[in-house]
This record gives sequence, structure tokens and C-alpha cells, in this order.
Amino acid sequence: ALARTFSERKRPLLAFIDSHAPGKPEPPYPAHCEQGSGEDELVAELAWLEEEPQATLVRKDCINGYVGAIDPHTQVNALQEWVSDEGLETLVVVGICTDICVMDLVLTLLSARNHGLLGKVRDIVVLEPGCATYDLPAEVVEQLGLPDTATHPQADSHHIGLYCMAARGAVIASQLELTS
Repeated sequence: ALARTFSERKRPLLAFIDSHAPGKPEPPYPAHCEQGSGEDELVAELAWLEEEPQATLVRKDCINGYVGAIDPHTQVNALQEWVSDEGLETLVVVGICTDICVMDLVLTLLSARNHGLLGKVRDIVVLEPGCATYDLPAEVVEQLGLPDTATHPQADSHHIGLYCMAARGAVIASQLELTS
């Protein structure tokens, strides 16, 4: 719904698509979103973004979207270029997983902003209802043969992610009011 609202108002959108090289999971997580698996595509509800003129799609091969947006050959950061080209002052971030991908992106954006890499960006807003994370109880971790560090209690993990982002300077919002 948020992407549709941005589209209708001709606001720029950027969506990351996880696209990991086969056989290269990021420990302690099992392989996911491997290139060619089908998991490396937009979910059906967002597939329309592929044809949306307001949307920029960035494939990333690591958890951190800011780092994943860097072309390893040219060192050009697609996210940084998008922010600059659009002249953005506020970034609104939503996504999964709150305490992993969202938090890594937001904390790096805050550092990049503070370091002067994001032009006019002042505020980085995390829309809490647009974020979620998964539940991976200790019993399931054990059954899957994953290390104990893979245990991921959903409610606590979501809260910790929001707390860490707020503590570093992100604005945590329960709703957005878009003007014009």
C-alpha cells in the first residue's frame, strides 16, 4: 500500500531484491534468495514495481543494502546515486527483517548521512508497521542443525532492531502523513 501511495504521488521508490550467489549463505543464516531460485525475485504483491517508472530496483548480494548497492567493479553506489539524483531530504525505510536487513541499512545510512555522503538527507524514518521479522525458536534451530546464534525470537528481535535504530538517530514512526 505504501509503494502504491508513493507511485500515485510520483514519489521516487527504491526496492532491494536479495540475490545471493548460490552456495554462499551469510552465516548463521541458511541459504536463501539464491540467484535463479525464484526467491531472488520480487514477491507477487510488488512485482508491478518492475514496470513502475518511479521505482529503482537494486539487486543486493549481502544483508546490508547500502553495501550491496555498491557495484564491485565500478565502486558506484546505486543507492547513493539515487538519493542524489532525486535530491531527497527524507528517506522512509520499510522491509524485512527489522533487526537484520532493515537495521543494517538504516545504521549504515545514518553513518553515511553523518559523513556527508547523502547530500541533503536529514531524516531517516523507519515506518514500524512496514517492518517485520521472523521467528526461529531454539528448538527449530537445533532440529535444523544451525548454531545456537541462529535463534531468533520474533518479538524481541523486532524490538531490539527498532531500539538500536532509534538510539543511533533514526526516526521510528507508527504512521506517515504525506504532503502533496
